[in-house]
Parts: sequence; C-alpha cells; structure tokens
Amino acid sequence: MDTNEIKSRLLQFGTEMKDTAGKLTKNAVDSSRKVSERFQIQGRIRKAEAKLDEIYCTIGKKYEELYGNKNDPDFVQYMAEIADARAQIASARAELSSLDSAAVCGKCGKFVTENQNFCPYCGTKIIRKPAVEAEVISSETDEYDNF
Repeated sequence: MDTNEIKSRLLQFGTEMKDTAGKLTKNAVDSSRKVSERFQIQGRIRKAEAKLDEIYCTIGKKYEELYGNKNDPDFVQYMAEIADARAQIASARAELSSLDSAAVCGKCGKFVTENQNFCPYCGTKIIRKPAVEAEVISSETDEYDNF
C-alpha cells in the first residue's frame, strides 16, 4: 500500500467519522427536543387536570351548600362523609389548640394566641367563648367558609 492510498483511506475514514458524528449529534438534539416538548405538553395536561379538579371541587361545594340537606339518595353517603370529615377537623383543631393554650381561627384554621382579638393571618375577628375545655374558636362567617 503506497502513501497516497493510505492518505486516501485516512481521508475517507475522517469523512465517514465526521458524517457519523454529525448524524449522532443531530439525533441527540432531535431526541432532546422531543423530550423537552413531551415534558411541556405533559405539564400543560397536568395544569388542565388540576384546573378541572378545582372546578369539580367548587361544583361539589356549591352542590353541598345548595342541596346538602335534600337527602338525594345518590349523595347521602357523600354528605355523611363530609359531616364526618368536618367533625374530625374540628376535633383535631381543638386538640391542637389545647396543646399550645391557643385558639384556632374558625375561618383559616391557623393558631391564634390567647391575647389576640383578630387572626393575624386572615384578619377575622375572634369570638371567645368561656369554656372549661379548649374549643375551636369560630368567626362570624358562613359555615361553608370553614370547609
């Protein structure tokens, strides 16, 4: 094999390597772009699903507010579960309140110290009721604002 043939083969090898590297780089860029686009699309889907869940929640709360006492057979179980969950929340808030000798704001659920007349988080006026045991302090709001 002479020198010119070696040079020719080396030149051909270099050209093939350059072409292969170019193709690999293009494939990597294309794959990265597809992954990025996929994540963006999935993010839009998650955002739309979260918005849909929020709307369903709002509809459910409005239904409970308007028709909760109508005893619709399709919703009796859910209304009972709502009442149970509210009772559990009230009990847990009272328990937390008694641990710190503090009250719990009936509107936002945050702790309010004994000497505060307004909730420092939401501004609700705290109505204190004399009681032997710690209790959940309620605000002058509609019962549905507490859920």
